[in-house]
Amino acid sequence: MNPRVWLQLFRAQTMPATLLLVLVPYLTNVPFLDLKTLILALTLVLIHYFSFGHNSLMDYVMGYDQRDHSKSHFPLNRGVIRLTVAHNVIHWGLSLLTVWSAFLTVWISPNPFMAITCLLFWVAFGQAYNDGLSKESPLGFLAISVCSTASGMWGWFLSHVSLDSLGAIFLGYVFLTILFQISYSGFLKELEVGERSNILTRMGARIEVLRYHKIFRGGRARFYGWFIKVFNLILGWSLWYLRPSVAGFVTLVILSTIALIYLHKLTKPRTYERKKELMAMSIEEICTIYIPLFVLLSPLEALVLASVGIIYFFGINKWIWGVSHPAV
Repeated sequence: MNPRVWLQLFRAQTMPATLLLVLVPYLTNVPFLDLKTLILALTLVLIHYFSFGHNSLMDYVMGYDQRDHSKSHFPLNRGVIRLTVAHNVIHWGLSLLTVWSAFLTVWISPNPFMAITCLLFWVAFGQAYNDGLSKESPLGFLAISVCSTASGMWGWFLSHVSLDSLGAIFLGYVFLTILFQISYSGFLKELEVGERSNILTRMGARIEVLRYHKIFRGGRARFYGWFIKVFNLILGWSLWYLRPSVAGFVTLVILSTIALIYLHKLTKPRTYERKKELMAMSIEEICTIYIPLFVLLSPLEALVLASVGIIYFFGINKWIWGVSHPAV
């Protein structure tokens, strides 16, 4: 029961993303220093671990990770976690967490009907994505985008009675954030595997081998990536328009600029080195996820959550993978 290998299976390094997707909309209408906030945060940590662990487990069981050489260092591939144990831990854990989340919803939500509905969408589309849509359906990225948006809606209705324009724009922002993360960045890092669901290859994206170097050619996929991310950032600026502040403006300018710089890095023709690609994707993702944090919350709340997220992300990567970026 080595905790390090279990955290690898749980893909623990990306936990701050799940935490912030739910906590940010929740905290727009409740106190930061509150027992319910703490309980929700701890619940979200466990939900991330077990749901991403479920994704890792099913990718292995269905044979995808067994055929992918870049995943040979994963715990199930190495045999350091027995398949029977993984099944029992993850599936029992997910079942109990879902039941607990329903009780938590009824306890703290001012609109439990809508919150429970969002929780149901989160679980249903997440389960479908993990159980095969991620690899077999060309529209699988829509399932996980809906799943993540539903998690943000759950966070919203845990502290709000109804959905206003701010909440609607935030949910659109979440949808496009995950859409880019999965349907561009995610497929980019798996371009060499040749998965059936990879839509970038249908847009002409490919990796060529020239004189022992791998060269990325984006084809029409680069326009797809730019369209999603620019629209994504426009919604980020729309959030600031509804919640204007000096601190939000400064951080929005900085993070948007960095996001566009790394968008250029991820879409231009270049030498393809998977480790560098993973680092660039991580920075792009951090910038995009942190924009609503600084726009919608107070500077102190945003600084605390951002600092914890960055320290956790790079620290946990270094501990469980031995590098500062996700080794996936």
